[in-house]
Amino acid sequence: MQGTLVRELVRFEAHAGAHRPALRCGISVGVPMLVLLALGRLDLLGAATFGAFAAIYGRNLTVPARTGVQAVTGLGLVASVAVGLLAAHLPASPWLALLALVGVAVAGTIGGEVVGWKPGGPLFFVFAAGAFAGAPPLGLAASLQVVSVAAGSAGFAVLVGSAGALLPGHVRRRAPLVAVPLREAVRREIVLEVLLTCAVTAPLAVLLGVEHLYWALVAAVVPLSVPGSRARVTRGVMRIGGTLGGLAVAAVLLALHLPGWAIVVTAVVLQTGAELLVMRNYAIALLLITPLALVVGTTMHPADTATLLTDRLVATVVGVLVALAVLGLRGRARARRAGYPEG
Repeated sequence: MQGTLVRELVRFEAHAGAHRPALRCGISVGVPMLVLLALGRLDLLGAATFGAFAAIYGRNLTVPARTGVQAVTGLGLVASVAVGLLAAHLPASPWLALLALVGVAVAGTIGGEVVGWKPGGPLFFVFAAGAFAGAPPLGLAASLQVVSVAAGSAGFAVLVGSAGALLPGHVRRRAPLVAVPLREAVRREIVLEVLLTCAVTAPLAVLLGVEHLYWALVAAVVPLSVPGSRARVTRGVMRIGGTLGGLAVAAVLLALHLPGWAIVVTAVVLQTGAELLVMRNYAIALLLITPLALVVGTTMHPADTATLLTDRLVATVVGVLVALAVLGLRGRARARRAGYPEG
């Protein structure tokens, strides 16, 4: 097992045309950001990024199948942003806001099972909701601006993803948008696993004083995004190790105090690079994903760099370890029910 884990950590998968989805993601993120830069609204870069996450989905599909998946995930991302904005106004903070995020995680998991989107799981939806749920509440006008920017960015990502149909030699392959019925998706084991993992992670992160609580939930659902016990352990280890390396990159970038135009350029480069690498080696991709999240995040909510980096690391370790512990306990329970010895 140990030798296999080490091989998985250092293995690079085939390129498999990764430059195409990476280019789509770079355009989907870059153009809305450039518009906001021209308007002097760097505070809305986060909203644009969350909407542009729609470009991540359906990377290996062709139009019109990709258009359908990205439209659904785009709507889900915008809805997640709206839930986060509303959750920021809930009393009994942070418990009711955390409950809302757990709801987003469960809904995103069920949606992923129904549609069969890739990458699987609710990670980006929890990320989008959590970024606003844990922030100071915004007024109606400011909230409408955030939702509008997220929706516009998501819509643009869908258009970019659909543009491939205009290329010569494009092969249209239709695919059903519903992979499994809703009733079956709700009963799947992954839904209970996500619910249990988030339900344990949330209060533990509060007790440990994690400031960005949603980071712990995001980390918790990462190992659950892939099937198989070995793959899940590998993904969890990659998340911790890659985050640790990514924090070193983030520390350098944050120390530069980049001006607005440099933040946009950096975000586009990091997003494009991450998409080039994420399917080849997840840990290496995190060297770009982690600083991307922190650099863009500071445009929304400036914070002390040392505190920010520490919080990210603690939240990541907590979320991953809880996920692996829950999976291990459930695996033992299944083994007992099947009559296998635990040893």
